Amino acid sequence: TRFVFWIILALSLPLVCRAELQRSDTTESLRGLKGLFVVSQFIDLHPAGLTTNGIETIAKASLHDAGISVDVGPDKSSGNASLSITISTVNNTKLGVYLFTVQVAVTQDVQLVRQAHATPLSAQTWTRTMQGITTPDRMDIIEQALKQCMNQFVASYQAVNSWPVLEPPTMLRVIPVR
Repeated sequence: TRFVFWIILALSLPLVCRAELQRSDTTESLRGLKGLFVVSQFIDLHPAGLTTNGIETIAKASLHDAGISVDVGPDKSSGNASLSITISTVNNTKLGVYLFTVQVAVTQDVQLVRQAHATPLSAQTWTRTMQGITTPDRMDIIEQALKQCMNQFVASYQAVNSWPVLEPPTMLRVIPVR
């Protein structure tokens, strides 16, 4: 009964838990990144109401709104950088809930310092993960978790890729010509 109480309590509150390990040096890996190829996937279960196209649209809109270029495919000049969105869901039919994990990760070509002349390797250099519980009628909770991860990515990206802020144009004094 105690277990059921905690499950009911969890369901009564829209729950999205933040579970991640943040390292400041992962943000530095985004410096100079010109664009990203976006790819998304569902693992385990594909919940009704969510599509890979819908997930990619949310991610691409977030990047576009932040002024971050979206590549149509992996681009060698950007280190073959890709933004991977992975959504994993498990349906607990007994309790009528979905347990989910949303992960947004950047994978790009890197070179090991100890092997400076070796061919670059593809590695995950930045990641954020959110976990939560939702009901079948609240799949928007998973989209909200994705948007939060995307906001964290945009903030990290902008922290190391700031553009100069242009000052508004000054008013010119107009002198009539006679």
